[in-house]
Amino acid sequence: MLKAGILLTMIYHRYTMDLLQAAWMVRNLGQPVSALKIDKNQSIIAGGWNGLLRKWDSEGDCEWSVQCSDRIESIMCVGEDIFVTSGLDIACVRNGEIRWSQKLEGSADLLEFHDGKIVSTSSVYDIEHGDFMESGIWEFTLDGELKSVTRIDEKPWYIYSGKELILGLGRPRCGAIFDSEHRVLATNSPVTCGVASKSGVIFGHADGTMSNEFGEELIRFQTSIESISFLDGMAVAMENGDLVFLGKDNKKLWDTKGNIVSTHTLGFDNLHWCGRWNGLSGTIEVRAMDGKKISELETSRPRTSCAIEDRVVFGFESGEVILWEKSLFIRRRDSNTTHEESHNSDLAAKLRSLRK
Repeated sequence: MLKAGILLTMIYHRYTMDLLQAAWMVRNLGQPVSALKIDKNQSIIAGGWNGLLRKWDSEGDCEWSVQCSDRIESIMCVGEDIFVTSGLDIACVRNGEIRWSQKLEGSADLLEFHDGKIVSTSSVYDIEHGDFMESGIWEFTLDGELKSVTRIDEKPWYIYSGKELILGLGRPRCGAIFDSEHRVLATNSPVTCGVASKSGVIFGHADGTMSNEFGEELIRFQTSIESISFLDGMAVAMENGDLVFLGKDNKKLWDTKGNIVSTHTLGFDNLHWCGRWNGLSGTIEVRAMDGKKISELETSRPRTSCAIEDRVVFGFESGEVILWEKSLFIRRRDSNTTHEESHNSDLAAKLRSLRK
């Protein structure tokens, strides 16, 4: 007979749902996944470490694959065209065929569509100095004609197209470029990341500062900010693996510590999806708005993720692409909750019987 103390432990233990069983789609790219995009038709576009670009339609069927020149860094959709930065190149793909490709100076990094033009950034890394020495901001027409290139000394770490084209910069100037004008932000620390929020662009900095595009400091942490995701709140991942969730007026609602955050996103039902990596294995953690962990899944290294209104997708070192869909996920979650409540009720009854 089980002792009452063991039963009591079992009753209050939280059984989380099976995250893999709740997945709507599992596919494999055949190489480490380096970039992901969900398009307007809910198709999944995955780019690989060795340059393979593949598209699955909204039902999970493979539409096409195409080999690009090198590792896919960024993916952007404009109409029927898919633009990627791949190694030293920017390329335009339509229906699985490369329409045009242009070579940049240094590695091709970020992509944005602004004022009817494709904007890409490139950077040159100096091994001897251990830093980025020069960057370029390139503008192309949709047909691949180069319209302009602006060379700067700083590497852009974030790009966003709104009323202005905004680029968050590293050393030496730091700050940000708004169209062609350089502006100082709330700190002279390098920009490490950024996110577009309802109140404008928010930057994360190497000194732990979060600032906005108006030059105001929002909050300061003790360590460098690695990435920020935004939906109805803001999830901030730190260099040391700390994760902080901010609500209205940047008030901290919860935080958690763990292994290094390799990728994270906010998705349907205001759930936060976090991929972590300890150097040997990875995990996916799913948390509610109050920080309560709903599920966890051991994986290979999570490399990239993205979300739209009712879909969340992760790409892994193993080449796997896993997608969760809102309605199926909620059914699994609710079913798990009902099962857990019934299970705990039975255990509680047995405990009361033992106590008698």
